[in-house]
Parts: sequence; structure tokens; C-alpha cells
Amino acid sequence: YIPRLYKFLPLFAGQSSTGFIFESAWANFFINLFTFTLSGHIVGSGWYLFGLQRVNQCLRDACHNSSIQDCKKFLDCGHGNGGAEYSQDQTWKSWSGNQQASDCFEKDKFSYGIYEQAVKLTTENSIITRYVYSLFWGFQQISTLAGNQTPSYFVGEVLFTMAIIGVGLLLFAFLIGNMQNFLQALVKRRLDMSLRRRDVEQWMRHRRLPEQLR
Repeated sequence: YIPRLYKFLPLFAGQSSTGFIFESAWANFFINLFTFTLSGHIVGSGWYLFGLQRVNQCLRDACHNSSIQDCKKFLDCGHGNGGAEYSQDQTWKSWSGNQQASDCFEKDKFSYGIYEQAVKLTTENSIITRYVYSLFWGFQQISTLAGNQTPSYFVGEVLFTMAIIGVGLLLFAFLIGNMQNFLQALVKRRLDMSLRRRDVEQWMRHRRLPEQLR
């Protein structure tokens, strides 16, 4: 994403590599929309990824606190409860019935903070649902500067929330600056047209052209 943003930010700021100022309202609209979509995608993807990491940490803590041997092999195997490889494994049966591990997917059993909805989202089978909701969450947090979120005391979560606020402020600053450039360009165009009209009128008066030709 960094190379893309490096190429794209000059356009979003209203200045291209050739010095051309975007004066089209539709061009500015689509540039801003694309930037917010890209930012929402990055924030939402990070939120979902960090949510998965928190679930993984909860399950690892449950495995560490249990007396089940080799339970960590079930955390990242990707087979799930329907995996035929572990269907007759007594260790798997003990782990799948572990109460502390099951509590990792309950609302108030583990301090997930801003990742609480992401935990529920991990149980969805549809990848479209997971992506669209993550994108919506990213849009929402950028638009509100994460004002509706209260992070837990986990340092990484607090830093991620601070990063969302910073990205939101940066985008709003770029948006305001882009609008100012757009308005200044319109004023400059009107001023240039007015000066050009005055120069033409002075030239015609100097040439003493008839009124009907002016």
C-alpha cells in the first residue's frame, strides 16, 4: 500500500506530477471516494487481522491453563471441528469441550475491546460478509475518528485506535485542503476570464471598432 499511496497522495492533494490542478468536481469526488475506500479497506483489514490475533491469544492462554497435552496443534490447523483427521482424536474431543476455550467466543469472557465484533465475524463462513463488514467498520471509524470505540488496556489495541484517529484527521485535512484548492482554482479562472474580457474591450476601443462589432 505504501508505494500506491506515495503515487496517489499528490493527486489527492490536488497537484499532479505535471502541475495540473484538478478543477472538475466529479474528479475531486472520485479521488476522495477512492482514497476513503482504500483507507477504510486498510483499517478494516487491520481490525479483522488483529481481532484474529486476539482470539488466537485467548485460545493459547486457554491451552496453557488447561491440562490437555499438545492442544496448540489445533489452533492453526485450519481443519475446524469437521476435520476428519481429528474426529476420533481424544485430545481433540477434550479440547473442543474445554470451557475456557469456548469462552473465547463469548461476549464478556475475554477483554477484546474494539475487536469484540471481529470475534463474532470470525465465525462467519461467507468471505463476502467478512470483507464487507470489515470495510464498513473501517469507514465508520475513519468517519467518526474512532469516537465510538473504547479500547482495552492492551497496548497494541490502544496504538491501533490512535492510528485510526490519526488517519481520520489526516484524511479530513487533505479533504479540506483539496476543497480549498478547488475553490481557489475556480476563483482564479473567473478572474482570468474577467481580465481577458477587459483586455479585449480595451483593444477594441483602442482600434475604434464600431459598437455592433464589439
